[in-house]
Amino acid sequence: MTMEKKFVTKTGGCICGEIIFKVKLDEVPRVFNCHCVDCRKKIGGMITIIDLREGAIDIDKTKLGIFEHKAGSGQIIKKHYCKKCTAPVLTYVEKYNKYYLYAGMLDDISILKKAKNIWYKDSHFPFMEISDEKLKT
Repeated sequence: MTMEKKFVTKTGGCICGEIIFKVKLDEVPRVFNCHCVDCRKKIGGMITIIDLREGAIDIDKTKLGIFEHKAGSGQIIKKHYCKKCTAPVLTYVEKYNKYYLYAGMLDDISILKKAKNIWYKDSHFPFMEISDEKLKT
């Protein structure tokens, strides 16, 4: 007997209100705090992202701009942002063939109970104490 995945529909949007969306998340979403250089340079610090399943987000992509660059892996990362207020909304990581939602875009973040820190060993801010033993996962 296999257990069926449970999903929760959430809403979100950017700060100016131009971008609004509905997203279907796992009941316990896969959330990451990414500390990599690419994210730090894009956002100015660590980012919290939610792993999206294919087709999980209902969004008007014509309102999104895209900034594309090569990642440290040599593969492409595409940052999708609001064309009006430039708030980052989604990121596509070619290496994993996945879209990630910037967690702060959700209207209600109460579903985000835990996150895994990733790519922190060589690139997190020195004032942050992060170690494998202390990771909240």
